[in-house]
Order: sequence, then structure tokens, then C-alpha cells
Amino acid sequence: MRVAPPPTPSPYSRPQRRLCAGLYHGITPAEPKGVTMSIAPPHGELLEIPTFSASGHVTILLFENVPGGDTEVLADAKYDEDPAAFERLVLEKLRAHHPQVFERVEAARFGLARPEDLLQGAVTPVLREDYAVLPNGRVIIALGDAHSVVDPVVGQGANSASYSAWELGTVIAEDPNFDERFARKVAARRANRVRAISDWTNLMIALPPAPHLLQLLGAMSQNPAVADEFTDNFNQPERQWDILATPERTSAFLARHGI
Repeated sequence: MRVAPPPTPSPYSRPQRRLCAGLYHGITPAEPKGVTMSIAPPHGELLEIPTFSASGHVTILLFENVPGGDTEVLADAKYDEDPAAFERLVLEKLRAHHPQVFERVEAARFGLARPEDLLQGAVTPVLREDYAVLPNGRVIIALGDAHSVVDPVVGQGANSASYSAWELGTVIAEDPNFDERFARKVAARRANRVRAISDWTNLMIALPPAPHLLQLLGAMSQNPAVADEFTDNFNQPERQWDILATPERTSAFLARHGI
């Protein structure tokens, strides 16, 4: 079987974060209402996402826990064994590491929406080959997690998969010859964005954090224009990676903002 040349392998052989995600009642949304990220070095991050579920309006709390950090216990805590103890533990970690979220908790109402609304686990990032050619000449193309697996810290996994599927559909409409040239077209169309998503996510979960990433995060806390551009680039991850790919690129970006 002939296989396309692989992309640069993922730098990680094991998960860099251990995850605990749940749907909770009793959290007043931030103002303005939207997704927030709280960073608590060296313990991890918290993504807060208002959403609508089978239980009505709820808040997703996704704890991205650094192995060995103070919040890692959330990835192992057993809700079914003692729901009240689990919820107290979540509140304890919010209070200690994410106080801006904790101050919006209504203690009397706080709790997991339903027992099944909890997910714990971990993800090992990987970027695999785009396609393979079988001995009979048939071409198979990797999509979704079969192609690229990313940690959810910047919420780009589904975006990467849907973008790849869209580009595949575009090439099918243009070239119905499903051979290796066709597969190379698909790979070329999606390469920049999918690779940018993978590289950007891997930078965000690197341990220890890259100094130029910390420099950018610090600038975002002081300069709304920098924060706005970073946020806007969630829709254009290749632009985000243009800023973050090297320390020199980050410095040039901050210089354009007068920093």
C-alpha cells in the first residue's frame, strides 16, 4: 500500500490535559454573555460556555487540568459515589483557581444538571496522513478524528472536521476522478487551516508554556485591541497561527499594536 508522506508528527505521546466537563445550573452568565477562558498556571484552564440543553439554559464548565496540578482531582472524582461531595469539590476548585467564575455562582442552585451530564477523560493530540492508496488503486481519505485529533482547549476540533469535509465536497464537485491526484487536491485545500488548528492547539497546552504565548496573553489583558484580534481569529485559525508560530511573529504582531 502506498501512503502519502505524513505530516510532522504530534509533539505529544500522551495527553497534556486531563478533562472534566459538565453541564451546571446556578451560574450567572458573564456580561456580555459569551464564552470565557480562565487560566490558572500551573494547574490548567477553565472554559465557561453558556448553552441550552435538555435541562434548559445551563453552563458548561470544561476544566482542562494539568497532570499533577491541583485541579487534576476533578478528572478522577466520582460523581455517582457522592454527588454533593463532587459539587463541593468543583466549587472549591472554582474558588481557589477561577474566582471570577466563582463569584457568579448561586450556591443554593449550583449543581450538575443531570448525572449523565458529566464527561471525564483525556485526549492525545495527533495529526495523521491525509490519505492512502489501497492495493486495488482505491483511494481512502481521512476525515475528522481519523485525520486530526486536538485537545478541546480552544474549541477547534469540530471546526477542523467540518472544514475538512467541506473542502472534500468542493473537490468532489470539481473533479469526480477519485484517484491519487484527487486526494492530493483535497490535502492541499485543507492543509493550511487543519495544520494551523493542530499547531495552535498544541502550543496552547505545551508545558511549560512558551514565553511568547505568555507575552501575548499578558498583552491581551492590558490591550483590548489585541484581545479582540485574538478572539476574532478563532474564525480564521490560520491567521492565529501566523501570529503565534514563532516568537518573532508574535513580537511583530504586538509591535503593530504599539507594544
